[in-house]
Formats: sequence, C-alpha cells, structure tokens
Amino acid sequence: RMDAIARVFPVFFFLVAALVASTTMTRMVDENRLQMGTLKALGYSNVSIAGKYLLYGIAASVLGSIVGIAVGFVVFPTIFWYAYRTMMFSLPTFTLHFYPGLALGSMALSAAVIGLATLQACRASLKEKSAALLLPRAPAAGKRILLEYLTPLWKRMSFSQKTTARNLFRYKKRFFMSVIGIAGSGALLVTAFGLNDSIFGIIEKQFGDIWQMDVQAYVYEAMPLADMQELLGKNPANDDFDSVMFCLDSQMECKNGGRSQSGVHLLGVESAGSMAGRINLHNGGAPVTLDDSGVVVTAKLAETLSIKIGDGINMRTGGEDHLMRVIGVADNYVYHYVYITAAYYETVFGKAMQYNGFMGNLKDGLTDETMDAMSTQLLSDSRMYTVRTIGSIYDSVWDSLSILNYVVLVLILGSGMLTFVVMLNLTNINIGERMRELATLRVLGFYDKEMYAYIFRENNALSVIGAFVGLVFGKIMHLFVIRTCEVDMVMFVRSAKPLSYVYAFALTIAFSLIVNLLMRPKVRAIDMVESLKSAE
Repeated sequence: RMDAIARVFPVFFFLVAALVASTTMTRMVDENRLQMGTLKALGYSNVSIAGKYLLYGIAASVLGSIVGIAVGFVVFPTIFWYAYRTMMFSLPTFTLHFYPGLALGSMALSAAVIGLATLQACRASLKEKSAALLLPRAPAAGKRILLEYLTPLWKRMSFSQKTTARNLFRYKKRFFMSVIGIAGSGALLVTAFGLNDSIFGIIEKQFGDIWQMDVQAYVYEAMPLADMQELLGKNPANDDFDSVMFCLDSQMECKNGGRSQSGVHLLGVESAGSMAGRINLHNGGAPVTLDDSGVVVTAKLAETLSIKIGDGINMRTGGEDHLMRVIGVADNYVYHYVYITAAYYETVFGKAMQYNGFMGNLKDGLTDETMDAMSTQLLSDSRMYTVRTIGSIYDSVWDSLSILNYVVLVLILGSGMLTFVVMLNLTNINIGERMRELATLRVLGFYDKEMYAYIFRENNALSVIGAFVGLVFGKIMHLFVIRTCEVDMVMFVRSAKPLSYVYAFALTIAFSLIVNLLMRPKVRAIDMVESLKSAE
C-alpha cells in the first residue's frame, strides 16, 4: 500500500506545484516588459535576455528541489519509521538511504517544467518590438459576460457585484489558472481525507456490517456435521454460545476463462438460513440470496476474474476442477470468498460436505475474562486448531492499518500546505497585475475596507468555484488512487464519506480567508504616485 501511494500521490503534487511555478514565472516575465524592452533597445540579443530569466527560474527550481530532497530523504522516512516501530517492535535497525537517480530525476523534471514555461513567456514577449515592450500591455478589452444576458438576474445585482463578475471573466487566463490551481489542491485534500475513509472503512464494513459473528473456530481435520455438533456440544464452552453456524472453510484456486486467483476461501454452510446473524450478504444496499442452485462470490474476486452472474467458474482442488454456477455477487473487503450450501456442494463434488469449523454468536454480558476462558475450554479438545474472536481480529487489522494514519496525516498536511501556497501565490499575482487599478481606486477615495472588499471578493468567488471543481476532481482522483492502492486480497471502500468533502471544502475556504488577511498589508502599502506614473 505504501508503494502504491508513493507511486501515485507525488505525481499530483508535482502537477499542481508545476502549474503554480509556471504561472509565477510567466507573470514575472510579463511584469518586466519595460526592462526587457530597455535591454533589447540597448542591443542585447533575445537569447541573452531570455537567459537571465531562465537562469533565475532554474536556480529557484534547483534550490527548492534541494530542500525538498532533504525533507523527502530524511524527515518523511523518519516519521514513517517511528510509526512502524510503534506498531511492530521487531523491525531491524533503521538507516536512511539516498537515491541519486530519484533525486536528480525529480530536480531535472522540475527545472525542465519551469524552464519551458519561462522560455515560452520570454518568446511571446520578445517577439514584440522594443518600442512596444517599453509600453504597458494594453488591458484586456471589456466584453459582455454571460450573466449580462440573464437580464432578470443581472438587474437585481448591485454595482459591486456586477464589477466583481466582470473582473472575474475579463481576465480569463487568471481565472482559469486560479480555478485549476485551487481545484487541483482541493482535489488532493479530498483524496487524502478519502484515503483515510477508504482504508479504515474496511474495518467498519467488514467487522460491523458483513461479519456479525463473535467467534470463529476451526479444527485440524474436517469431519461430518454430527461429529462437529458433538464436539461442541460436549465442550463446557457450549454454554457461552447463543447460536452457532457450522461450516467448511477451504482454500482453493478459482478460474474463470483464462484468469485465475489462488487463495480463494470456499465457505460451505448447512443452508442459506444458517448464515443469518453470522454473515450478512449484500451488494450495496441490496440483499444477496444464497440458495441450492449455485454459489455467491465476493465483489473483489468477481472484479479480478471478470465474473458475472450466470457465469460458470471452476474451483480447483486436489488437481481437479469443479464447475460452479454463480448466482450472486456480494460485498466483502478482506480476502476472497465463494459461498456454497451443503446441498449444492454435494451436487458439484458428488459427496457430502465435511465441516472443519463453526462461527458463533455469544450470549450477552460476557466479559473479556469469560471469553478467554471459553477459548481455553474449546482448545482443550485436541481436535481444535484455533479459536479467534472477532474482537481480536478487529484489533489485529486495526493495528496493521493504523500505521497508515501517519501516511494519511502527512498527505493531508502536504495537501493543505500546497493549497495555501497556491492561493497565496495567485492572490499575490492578482494584486501585482492590478496595481494601477487599485491605486486609482485609492486616489478616488476608497477606504481600506472598500479596497479589501473589492479585491478579495473576487478571491473568495474564485476560491468557491475552484473548491467546487476540486470536489468533482477529488472524487475521480480518490477512486483512481484507491484502485491503484488495492492489493489482491483486500478491497478498499470505494467512496469517501460526505464529511471528507465538507472538510476539504471548508479548508479551502479557510485558507482563502487567511490569505486575504495576509494580503491586506500589501493592499494598504500600494504607492499611489509610483503606480500611476505614466510609462512614457
């Protein structure tokens, strides 16, 4: 799971970071039109002028990569190591390793992305004549926006709302860059929160919904049903059980067409009715019925082998294939199961089913000490192989999965920091590009609060739009990551909880408000005289 997460998440982080860095360098080149025009008029070649900005961009990229490499090779591995050591005490001594290929590759890729963006921006500017570069870029032409055609709505909007709407859609490049950047960061937050839901949802679904028994117990050798009933009936522990389902649990190889899956549990039961209160078969919210006409397979096995209802699958054991008809597909999150009744087992195998275990529900009010005594009493019979309470299995799975808590926490913090940086950077660019406009408003007598409302109202609108788009992309990205992280024997919960979307949206809006507060001093510090100077 760690390996799968490590293959997927860095790609998304890098794409969002590359977008922000590329936007920053493009804006820097656009801001320096006057300087580029001066250098060009003085006789500097296009190559030497572009080289200045290229050197700056690559230097920033390399320095940032060095810091990132140090954190990536030292800080994160140490965090994860202590997380694993907390859960598993027998791990060997921990040593840090440096991978030059990975470090140089990530550094080169980062420098290449920023370098290409810088070259593209320089190329677009340097195509112009020196005289044109010495003048500010002409502002975008005003056009009617879609809302203006919705006359009833447009008439009810205030002047400031109309201004905000026009400004949002007037600068299309800034609009799309902001929305894509915020949406990408928001999608990472949804995915990080959703990953937590999907991994730990296994425990809730498997042990709270599907498996409803309290105890699983198995013998060394399978035996007839009467012998299993006698074994439990004569044991003192029998008094602690409220009800019991005797079963056969045997591992086989399952084949469908050219595909096969080993380690599949064939779980035979006396009848479909005996499963009530022990195993809850359903697919989503719809119940799945097992009867004597076929078998029910679990969803991950059906997905892996492309099994559909009505298909015939082969269960291979003892060198022989046994054809079984699939009559249902049921949810299951741990291991692969094929459920079969004793009557259908006899039809397929030509012999009566032998039993090697039972699943039972205990009476209410039993303490941990009572359950320990019950296990000891069962194991006093030499034929018993193992006794497991669902509580102990739950604890074991929880311990193994809780290690990933640290990974998810790092992903959430990383996504949050990236979201904050994206919004801070885009807001800074927005203010920088509109210095003359804001200085004009200040000269016209706008108060500080009115200035904040004017500029930050647009930021808030972009944040809300980007956050909503991020929720959509986050749903897609979360499903992709979950499918990538799944291993053969485990199926993660494929959907994030509604609260995860709420958290991601709320964090994005919170970061927007924090950025607005941090940017207030920059708005107050606008030099009206300097900003309104004529370029000529």
